[in-house]
Amino acid sequence: MAPSATPRVALVTCEELPLLYADDHLLVAALEESGISAVPAVWNRADIDWTAFDALVMRSPWDYFRRASEFRGWLAARIASGVLMCNSHEILDWNFDKRYLQDLASKGVKLVPTICVAPQEQADIAALAGARGWDEIVVKPTIAGGAYRTARFRLEDYARHADDIAQTLQDRGVLVQPFLPEILSGGELSLMFFDGVYSHAVCKRPRPGDYRVQSQFGGTSESVQVTEDVIDQARMCIAHTPTLPVYARVDGIVKDGTFLLMELEVFEPLMFLSSEPEAPGRFARAIRGRLAGRGPTSARMWPTGTVRT
Repeated sequence: MAPSATPRVALVTCEELPLLYADDHLLVAALEESGISAVPAVWNRADIDWTAFDALVMRSPWDYFRRASEFRGWLAARIASGVLMCNSHEILDWNFDKRYLQDLASKGVKLVPTICVAPQEQADIAALAGARGWDEIVVKPTIAGGAYRTARFRLEDYARHADDIAQTLQDRGVLVQPFLPEILSGGELSLMFFDGVYSHAVCKRPRPGDYRVQSQFGGTSESVQVTEDVIDQARMCIAHTPTLPVYARVDGIVKDGTFLLMELEVFEPLMFLSSEPEAPGRFARAIRGRLAGRGPTSARMWPTGTVRT
């Protein structure tokens, strides 16, 4: 539908977070200051008329990977209805499965070394990893979030994890990556962008004795200043998205001075709005611009500067 005098957007969430994750309350306030009414909307509620909104903004549908087939059907229906999606439906379609990393690698993006195993593929993961000289690996589903079904182990212990991996491969692929100790020593960087312009960054660290940086596993995060070189390298990771992202989070590590992408989060990422006072306003202005018809454009056409407004 065409934007109304007072645009109304749905911030898409899940049953576990019907009032949104706390960080996104800042976005609600910023949108209201911009003259946009924003309401949380649980994606699988049958009584919601999604076409009544001027736009749907993916925020915290964080059960989608546990209900992947159901969610894909819901997403397909929203796309078919023609409702404006933020990010665009081209991006959401592309980013839903982490096999998008293969696409980025083919275009020259520097990744943490990654093997992609397709659903139901009979692959000897231990042999593939061993051939690359990896002694310790991380295996994660290609449709997942929050370290869902993720395991870290040495190759000699592969047999203990084989059944779990086989179960995952029944309905989705897996990624196999070497475990990089930099995640323990330097942490994982997350750089936030709105409309292709850098906003802020945080460093996420696992609790002692763990490797997972998510807060539910005891991980912590802190605001950090990153160099222009790292910003430029992170921006290159989103230079090949199908269209200009309204919002994007680039996760990676710095190894030997090079930023290596772990995941490009343009689906439903936590944007750490509370860590940068200007971030909620930047997010709101990016959404307002999309409502006004600015974009989505080719990702190769967005501005390269880091000027923030």
